Amino acid sequence: MEYNILDSIPNIADYKSFTERYFSKRYITNVNGIENNDIMLMFHSNRIALLCLAPSHSFFKMDGEYKINFSIGKVDRLSNSVKGKGKKGGQLLMPDSIVCKIEFEDGKTIDIPCCMKGTLIEVNEELVKNPQLLKDLPDSDGFIAIILSSIANSEATKNELLAHEDYLKEKCVKSID
Repeated sequence: MEYNILDSIPNIADYKSFTERYFSKRYITNVNGIENNDIMLMFHSNRIALLCLAPSHSFFKMDGEYKINFSIGKVDRLSNSVKGKGKKGGQLLMPDSIVCKIEFEDGKTIDIPCCMKGTLIEVNEELVKNPQLLKDLPDSDGFIAIILSSIANSEATKNELLAHEDYLKEKCVKSID
């Protein structure tokens, strides 16, 4: 009897990604009254939230070359510098604070707001080098920013937003799970 060791390797497609395992997805639809301006915040139990575009965001239907610009007015989000356990020095964000702009070659721009009160821990610098990550992997390597909020604010924000199942019902989007 011959045994092929490769048969013992499980199918990787059967496993959830890191973000699917450890983050809960919440959604804000039609941000600032703009249809399909939908944002996804992914919350971890340690109060960290990932800012991402929701699958129904109008960006995913747009064609053309684009870049991600983290310079907002006089503030350069790329220069954000946090230090230590308490994450001192991070830029303070309010729900309407713009984290970045998606700029298309034809002049169209999309402002991406934070949608929650917190401290900017890090922006995804990889998006500057490889903006295609935003389209290809929006809920993992294509995240926009990492935000840290207080426990109370994080829980309150999470409770105000649409849960994943409710979002799927509202937007009639097929679950990728």
